[in-house]
Amino acid sequence: MGLCIIAGGSGAGKTEYIYRKIIELSAKEPEGRFFVVTPEQATMQAQKEIVRLHPNHGTLNIDIVSFERLAYRIFSELSLPQPEVLDDTGKNMVLRKLAGEKMDELTMFSSHLNRPGFISEIKSMLSELYQYGATPEDLKAQTAGEHVGQILAAKLSDMEVIFEAFREFTKEKYITLEELLDVLCRVADQSALLKDSTMVLDGYTGFTPIQYRLIGILLKLCRNVFVTVSATMEPGMDLTAESDETDLFDMSRKMTGKLKQLAEENGAKIYQDLVFSKRPLVRFRNSPALDHLERTFFRYPYTRYYGGEREIMLVQAKDPADEIDFITNRIEELVKKDGYRYRDIALVCGDLPGYGREITRSFEENRIPLFLDENRDVSGNPLIRLIQSALDILQKGFDYESMFRYLRTGLVTEETEAVDRLEIYVRAMGIRGFAKWDAAWEKTFEGGENLNLVEMNAFREKIMEPLRVLRERCAGRGVPVAVVTDALKELLETLGAEEKLEQFSERFADSGMDREAREYEEIYGLVIELFEKFKSLLGDECVSRREYAEILSAGFSELSVGMIPAGADRVVCGDLKRTRLDKIKVLFFLGVSQGVVPADHSKGGLFTDNEREILKKNSMELAPTAREEGFMERFYLYLMMTKPSDQLILSYPTVTAEGKQTRPSGIIGEMKKRFPDLFIRETEAEKRPDISVTAAGRAILSWLQEPDRLMDPENEKARELYSFLSSDEAKAKEMEDLAKAVAYSYKKGGIGRAAARELYGTLLRGSVTRMEGYAGCAYSHFLNHGLGLRAGREYELDLSDMGNLFHQSLDTFFRNVRDHGKDFRTITDAERRALVKRAVEEVSAKYRNTIMKSSARNAYLEKKVERITDRTVRALIYQIRKGDFEPEAFEVDVSTRIPLKDGEAVNLRGRIDRMDVFEDEDKIYVKIMDYKSGSTSFDLALLYHGLQLQLVVYMDAALKLQESRHPGKQAVPAGIFYYHIDDPVIDREDGMTDEEIEAGILRKLRMNGLVNSSLDVIRHMDREIEKESDVIPVALKDGYVQELKSSVAGGKRFAHLTDYVNQKLREMGEEILDGNVAVDPYKQGNRTACDYCPYHSVCGFDLKTDGYGFRRFKPMKAQEIWKEIDQEEDGEEMDSGAVEEAADKVDPVQLDPGKTKKKTLEVIESGKRKSPGKENDGKEIL
Repeated sequence: MGLCIIAGGSGAGKTEYIYRKIIELSAKEPEGRFFVVTPEQATMQAQKEIVRLHPNHGTLNIDIVSFERLAYRIFSELSLPQPEVLDDTGKNMVLRKLAGEKMDELTMFSSHLNRPGFISEIKSMLSELYQYGATPEDLKAQTAGEHVGQILAAKLSDMEVIFEAFREFTKEKYITLEELLDVLCRVADQSALLKDSTMVLDGYTGFTPIQYRLIGILLKLCRNVFVTVSATMEPGMDLTAESDETDLFDMSRKMTGKLKQLAEENGAKIYQDLVFSKRPLVRFRNSPALDHLERTFFRYPYTRYYGGEREIMLVQAKDPADEIDFITNRIEELVKKDGYRYRDIALVCGDLPGYGREITRSFEENRIPLFLDENRDVSGNPLIRLIQSALDILQKGFDYESMFRYLRTGLVTEETEAVDRLEIYVRAMGIRGFAKWDAAWEKTFEGGENLNLVEMNAFREKIMEPLRVLRERCAGRGVPVAVVTDALKELLETLGAEEKLEQFSERFADSGMDREAREYEEIYGLVIELFEKFKSLLGDECVSRREYAEILSAGFSELSVGMIPAGADRVVCGDLKRTRLDKIKVLFFLGVSQGVVPADHSKGGLFTDNEREILKKNSMELAPTAREEGFMERFYLYLMMTKPSDQLILSYPTVTAEGKQTRPSGIIGEMKKRFPDLFIRETEAEKRPDISVTAAGRAILSWLQEPDRLMDPENEKARELYSFLSSDEAKAKEMEDLAKAVAYSYKKGGIGRAAARELYGTLLRGSVTRMEGYAGCAYSHFLNHGLGLRAGREYELDLSDMGNLFHQSLDTFFRNVRDHGKDFRTITDAERRALVKRAVEEVSAKYRNTIMKSSARNAYLEKKVERITDRTVRALIYQIRKGDFEPEAFEVDVSTRIPLKDGEAVNLRGRIDRMDVFEDEDKIYVKIMDYKSGSTSFDLALLYHGLQLQLVVYMDAALKLQESRHPGKQAVPAGIFYYHIDDPVIDREDGMTDEEIEAGILRKLRMNGLVNSSLDVIRHMDREIEKESDVIPVALKDGYVQELKSSVAGGKRFAHLTDYVNQKLREMGEEILDGNVAVDPYKQGNRTACDYCPYHSVCGFDLKTDGYGFRRFKPMKAQEIWKEIDQEEDGEEMDSGAVEEAADKVDPVQLDPGKTKKKTLEVIESGKRKSPGKENDGKEIL
């Protein structure tokens, strides 16, 4: 029995020495027993290495195991019943159940149980307590310890309650993985395999208390125990000497001291340490700079080394994507130019979760074989989402979010278009709850007439059938876990989830996506195994649906898929602690940024670092604190950075993937101190565009995007690459498409008259609003009215709904006034309020499938509509009473027909909100009003450009209507008005009376629009006008209209305006039927057609792309606009300067776009014609 420490720096050859030694001993003693114990993730590598070194290329009588596998090996030898081990997944589920049961006894934890990850924190703390031999009694004793405050005492108390409940639950039924070695300790002395065996412990940086306890037993049973210890051994160095945590090898010293203490306590002989200190170390025999790094890293004082730039590189990148792009480029160079194999190269990342996805993407793009050494999280897998959403459907009563999360997993149905149509219907109709999902759908919504309800009901029935079964199986307040679990398994079988996942896996495999393929291949088995575990642990327990979902989610949170390399020749990528690298020649260390390397070790668990320090002082040993872990990480950094034998490359970005500035880690500075010759390299200067087709394509794209520098000398390589690839038959088309894409310029065009006729016919039907939309942007009109693209309707009130409610309530009110024989001039306030209330209630009861009754919010909005409608009616009645006009009709349907060429026409229909009239002997004066819930104001400039035509078209139709009703009388336009439906607030000044406040509000509610400039007409609309009217937008001075303060036009101008608008509509109708679909949005000031356009994701409008630009309207005063309108009516030519084409177009290179594109294409074509030449025959380029 003896202990031998084998010490030496990283790369000194300790592992190879002891493996050769054990192989030699095993060959001499074929009947002997030899064990090599390594951390779990290193066992495979150890097996490979021993097989490689063994003369017979086998392990024979050498067992390579971890401590856990050693335990099972001994249990098997002794024919002991295999203890049922509760893994992390099972622990999570049990802890969630127990914590819920003990809720009343918990003071600190009770409010956090449903916080994502909290149960996992409890599980981690429980594992830590087991590892360090703590018991519930120890926790209870600590609550009265010195310096233990109220909060820490409460945490200890809660943890003691959960620990005790967990211990009681598992007693005599299960053991945890941490307890496995405790069981081994109890039976190890019965093992014949361990007695007189030779044991090697390799690859450990330290041991837990239970592992030390086992090692003490092994020292008594085994012939010899060899332990490798990593520490740079300088002459005279004593590993057992006292040290503190600042010493790089403090962990190694403490481990050595503890092992020798155990040997003494157990009567084992302590052999003289085997020390490997010869320089250079074996790994660095050809790399003196790396040997110097091993000797001096994190050691003080240190010596400097000059000339290490061949072996060590420091690289600065713009961002993580640029950093990874540089690395893939460099790997290609190492393999293609320098003869390395992919397996000779490794990546280590300080932030693997943050970098992993981009690394995978870049390596796949460059076809570099990669093994990402991490357990793949499966929380986002469709199967997990399917189960969770199915449980949410039961728990939340068939709500919208749960139903469509379930339907869109890809495992319920492959009819994605049917799901899309279903979602449109459900959102618009407000389908919620089992009753609505279970009943046949018979109604549809406005705009949903094209939906086939028969097909939709058949599809609804198809998806509801398995959910009905699940609902029936899980009915009741408390259902046994086994029943719910079996119901979920039945659901998966009914849906064919396993077969669908296999199909997904095959597709991923065919696409070279090995990680995804393995995840989808294994996930179904993992979930079924979890279900069985759930039933085994808690099968007879009756729980609510919510409790079941929470416990199952706790289990899902621990599920992961371990990845296995698909081949030996692959680049390995991992992190500092988990990944085990061997025989690596080149190491890339990514993300060496401040706060990432070394990592921030502030504890985020149940106990803070300060609380851990208190417990440590009170003699309770737990895992290291953040401070201790910080010192320990230096040791892990030392081990990792000394792994490569040829080259070490450290890189860092200047900004994160989120665009935040970041600084390099202090390690970069430490490296520069020890290697003064090292300089920071920029990624662009280090990349080789001729190393791969992908890199070449990227270089060519960058070259083509700088058209003014195409012929610069520094771009010669890109030109040669383009020429070479263009001459390659397989790549020529790709290069041509690339050049066209870079030289792309948007050109306005159309779909042609034939296609337009197919879409619209020869009679263009619609509203004036449609034509105004066309004036805003022809392409938006095409998408809306040509292709019929619509935004999905939501079963909730939006601004348009509020406008509809106001309109319908006002119309109903005015009709009710007439129906009840009331007069607007004599109706009382009480009668008005009652009729308003009745009108709003009538409208709300019928509006959009009773949406007003669907929520408390909507009920509140109904009250708001009533309040604002009443305020509006008060203002409108006040305006009526001030004039001689009488409301004649409400919601008047009108139409107008405008003939076009070739027998085509525009047929516009609309509805006038209110039409008022006043008659004398030979004339009938007409006033029309349009209610607006938004802040729309009459704008002559918008009318001039076709964006505000509605009131003029309505007035023209109203005049014709009146003349048809009153033969012999002339219909005269009195005014066209917008009324803003609002409930304004004004500032109350000291001394203001209620009457003055009301007058101020009425002034804010004055109509805006265009008034007939005749004083007689004006006084018929406001009999009391003296200076500025509070009814219409007119001001008088000395009995005359002040034009600058008024919005007026003479009767002749009203006629001109009508003719102008009709001509504008005729021109737009011709353009639409000619097939114009140009992306040409207008811009006036800060307002554009794009502001509220729903088609942003479709049109591709981008000011950075040549050819795109706004139609900017030239600022014009009212007098200028009237002059243009009057001139057109008089037959004179209009001013063509009214629209400025694309005045704010942005050209990214500040060159004439046409010349730039022409030059780009010319250079590209000349590049194609240029022969690569003998010196560039392709072999040197790629």
